[in-house]
Amino acid sequence: MAVLKETSLPRLRTLINKAEQAWFVVYYSASTRKVIRINGNEYAQLPLRFSTRSKVLAYFKRYWSSQISSTLFCNLKTISYKGRLYVIVGDPGPVPVEVVSLLIKNETSRYLLVRTSLSGDPDSNHIVYYRIHKQTDGKLMITKRISAYLDYRYMPCH
Repeated sequence: MAVLKETSLPRLRTLINKAEQAWFVVYYSASTRKVIRINGNEYAQLPLRFSTRSKVLAYFKRYWSSQISSTLFCNLKTISYKGRLYVIVGDPGPVPVEVVSLLIKNETSRYLLVRTSLSGDPDSNHIVYYRIHKQTDGKLMITKRISAYLDYRYMPCH
């Protein structure tokens, strides 16, 4: 397949940066909110914009496929209490979230395969591959993320 090079690199960099930071946008939106204690764990209330599972999933789906969005949601460790969504309180720890370099490995009329180097982990940058679907309305959606680095946001949920 020929590489078409029609998708701009700044657009891809912005998409991937926003996608990688989406989990933290939701998680940290609860940082100054009401805290409850259940079974020895503390949970912080998410704001109204993220007050339900469907609202959080809709936000993740701006960047990610339904499957990856569901995995991200599950790894927020939420609970529902009195009709509102809460996230577990704690320090999630560093993970690679910002694009340092980006290379389009392959591009077709429907998909892109992108190789990135992400920073954010104090030890080193990490190589991450993305499969990005070009939707008919011109939007881009990440449908696959591959990395040797074990990132808690993308761990399989039980």
